This record gives sequence, C-alpha cells and structure tokens, in this order.
Amino acid sequence: MAERFAPAPRTRRRPRAIVVACASAAVALGALTQSTPLSTAAFSASVRNSTNTIGTAASFTTATCAGVYRASAPAIWYRLDELTGTAATDSSTAGTRTGTYQGSPTKGVPTACPRDTGYAVTFNGSTDYVSYTTALSTPLTYSAELWFRTTTNRGGLLVGFGASPTGLSTDVDRILYLTNSGQVVFGVNTALKNAITSPGTYRDGAWHHVMATAGLNGLRLYVDGTQVASSALTLSVTFTGAMRVGFDNLAGWPSAPTSNFLAATLDEVAVYNKTLTAADAAAHYSAGQP
Repeated sequence: MAERFAPAPRTRRRPRAIVVACASAAVALGALTQSTPLSTAAFSASVRNSTNTIGTAASFTTATCAGVYRASAPAIWYRLDELTGTAATDSSTAGTRTGTYQGSPTKGVPTACPRDTGYAVTFNGSTDYVSYTTALSTPLTYSAELWFRTTTNRGGLLVGFGASPTGLSTDVDRILYLTNSGQVVFGVNTALKNAITSPGTYRDGAWHHVMATAGLNGLRLYVDGTQVASSALTLSVTFTGAMRVGFDNLAGWPSAPTSNFLAATLDEVAVYNKTLTAADAAAHYSAGQP
C-alpha cells in the first residue's frame, strides 16, 4: 500500500501586543496577530541635533531558508547537507522519509542560502540522483520547491514522482524539469501531459529558486520569487510513485530535454501536501539572499 502525505501540522499563535515607550509618554501600537513568521523587515528614520544629521533607510531580510521552509511544513524536505554516506535526511517534522543518493554526487558544495549553515550537492548529469524508494500517493493540492544552479544545455529533471523507485520510470507526474535552453517546466499527468513553462532561461551558473504549486486555483510556477507561468488546470487524480530528484523519464513531455539526468547543483528540495502562495514564493526566495 502506498504511503500518503501526512496532513500539514497546524499551530495557533497568541496575538502579541507591541508597545513603544518614549520619555514619559507611551504609545500602544495594538495587537498584532502573526499567522506566519515575518521574512523581511524595513526601517527608516532620521535624527537631527545641533551639529549633524543622521539618516538611514535600510531594507533587510532576517529569515533563513531553513526557517521559512520549516514554517511552511513540508511533507518531505531534503536539505542535501550530507558530507558522506548514501542517506539523504528528511528534515520535515515527521522526518521518516529518508532518501537515497544514487551514483556518486559531489557533497559539501556551498549552500544556496548564505545565511544558513549547511551545504548543497552537485549531480553529474549521467549517474547521480536521489530517490525515496517507497511509493507515495500524491495529493490533489501540491507544491514543490528547490534551489538550483547549472550551465547545462541538456536539461533534466529537477524533482518529481516516478512509477519506479530507481531507473527510468514508465510514467511520471508532478514534475519540475529544465529544457535544453534552461527554461523551467512544471508538468502534471492527467489525460494528457500538461505543462506550464517559464518564458525566461536559467542556465547562467547562478542560484535560482523555483516553486511550483497545484490547487483549486490551478497551476502556478514561480522563479526567484516571481510568478512566471500559470494555468487554470486543476488536478483530478492522485499519482502513486517514488519521489525522484535529478533524474527520471521525461520522454514525451513538452520541450523534453536531451538528458533525463540533470547536471546541476541542488539545495533545499521540498514537497508539500498543500498549495503554497505567491507570498510564500517571495519569502522563500528572499530568505536565500545575502
């Protein structure tokens, strides 16, 4: 029997009051109810005295990739921080879906998220990938995200689900992949192989964050915190398969790449049993900035 994604945990937060005191006067700003952790903050002020004027206008991000991922409660989360071994640790709350490194990927590569501790992993484009070999029944509301960096002109799978735990699957679904030109594609397998594609290309050797979502409002694709493609198509069937990172069968999909294996460095790979939002995409991208 296939596993099912566990329901995302829900937490309740008490409203918090913030009070600012200045000299003998106190000004109450009121109760702020925070449903998700703040990812950015901005401050602007000026102070004048008899000799000079000091002015500041700064915008800064205090969140980390680990923090915003954890707050969004992924069903499976591979941080790819390992330095040795074949186990890819599941950092989700459940933590029970350990992946397996196939091939000999290069571990200990600098992370995509400079304010986080940890590492990334480079896949060679010919033998390397990660799989969770137990079959999962994927939900109708779904999201996936990761960071990638590549210069390949042969494309390949970023993350998705395949009918087989290893090797080439006969069928795949809920897949994110790169075309030969470096466009990002989010594909879902209904009666047809449906996909939405980024107009831009991203094989420039820089880190990029990608998030794909499926839900009642259709399909959405975000790159670097901005929506780049969408469709009104909604998922109507579940898919039972193994989670795959870096390799699987892409034959027959729109703009299918030359390679099923991806030559790239990947970091912070996660899938969810819910539809993340545009605000989530922006916050998760922002958390990876210096």
